Amino acid sequence: MNVTTKFPPGPTHKIPGKLLRQFVRDPINTLSNIAREYGDISYFKLGREHVYLVNNPEYIEKVLIYDHRNFKKGKRLQTAKAVLGEGLVTSEGDYHNRQRRLIQPIFHPKQVVTYGSIVSDYAARMRDEWNEGSTVDISHEMMRLTLRIICKSVLNYDVESEAQQVGKALTTVRKYSKRLQSPIGQVLDKISILPAPKKAREAKNELDSLVYGLISDRRKQEESGSNMRHNDLLTRLLEANPGQVTSKNATSMSTSTSTSTSTSTSTSTSRSTDEKMSDKQVRDEVMTIFIAGHETTANALTWTFYLLSQHRDIEKKLQDEIDSVLGRRTGNNVESKIPSVEDIPKLQYTEKVLRESMRLFPPVWTMGRYVENDYPVGDFTIPAGSSVLMSQYVMHHDPRYYENSEEFNPDRWTDEFKTHLPRFSYFPFGGGIRGCIGEPFAWMEGILIIATIAQKWTMGLTKDQRIKLDPAITLRPKYGMKMNLTLR
Repeated sequence: MNVTTKFPPGPTHKIPGKLLRQFVRDPINTLSNIAREYGDISYFKLGREHVYLVNNPEYIEKVLIYDHRNFKKGKRLQTAKAVLGEGLVTSEGDYHNRQRRLIQPIFHPKQVVTYGSIVSDYAARMRDEWNEGSTVDISHEMMRLTLRIICKSVLNYDVESEAQQVGKALTTVRKYSKRLQSPIGQVLDKISILPAPKKAREAKNELDSLVYGLISDRRKQEESGSNMRHNDLLTRLLEANPGQVTSKNATSMSTSTSTSTSTSTSTSTSRSTDEKMSDKQVRDEVMTIFIAGHETTANALTWTFYLLSQHRDIEKKLQDEIDSVLGRRTGNNVESKIPSVEDIPKLQYTEKVLRESMRLFPPVWTMGRYVENDYPVGDFTIPAGSSVLMSQYVMHHDPRYYENSEEFNPDRWTDEFKTHLPRFSYFPFGGGIRGCIGEPFAWMEGILIIATIAQKWTMGLTKDQRIKLDPAITLRPKYGMKMNLTLR
């Protein structure tokens, strides 16, 4: 670190490690307080790590969009490789770009439409399993539902009979991933005889067995000359030629965003080979979609139903829209239809409810990047080797952009408001070449699930339910979300 470096303002403590302990104990409040006190860019140390918190939409846009080549993924995603391998979320450079081009068509808006009936059908089946007056953990139920949906729609695999077992393994892996975020967790992970690392390895092996089984079955279909062809992620990966690098697409991808709908398929290549992707490469991509493709949406839905339970006036307005578009379902008397993709443009308030929920409780609450070369930001230069943090949670609660920023107010999302809102003051799906590839799918899935469930049920928190944020890689409720169900 250059001794002449001019640091932005930031917190300092005479007691060594105090800020690190605060961050480990409560990272969201720690970052929120720093941003509130020190403004658009601040500097502090977490142990030996030099950290710059960027809290300005223009600066964030430059990091994620225009200057993304100067950054690598941060510590959280690097440690996620222990579970995800070199999948789309964790990979870098040309390999990441190529994999993204392969996977992008699966989440193209036109393709996403074809998954709508799966989403509505699975959501309707779940709501019809529930009973009047019963108590369910909505966090658990949404995890179960979105897992079924992502497996069926993207992998063409019905996980129904194994859902409980797979869900348990995923929970174990999630806890393992969170533990690896701390230096102590990484040290303990090397002690193989400890119960937690052992259980994590067993859970990972169980998920690997499932994914490799899917790969093996599909390869056998290919070898047998079966005429059955699935238009899903697994098929695209198995048929992919890893030697093909589309230079035209590589250039265009550098300026794409998470909502890009480009489907360019130029045949210009820098080299070619008949070699197919290895089972390990396919496994990493499938595991990434398998895990990341359902957890974020499940968390967004959990927080949405929590917020609706605390704001009955908003819930009533939501239900009125659903009844107007779909007809009303009263108890067991069916006077309505299950929502479909064609209904989404009419479910405008439902979309606002989900949008506002992800503002208050963004599923991915922070993003980190490592700086490759010295990088100017405002009046300062961030030295190479430093870490840049950008927090969706902090930005989404910034009163400079959101009046009464702690209030749940879906009505704020007017067309005029969205037009004047700085681009990266709201970015629940990230942005740029590393933005969430499944954003179109997540919006469709979230709106249809909210409409399907709220069409039949009203929920209320149980009296003993504690609400506390659990900010791991995703923002989960620490103690689940137990709800009492009441038929409308």
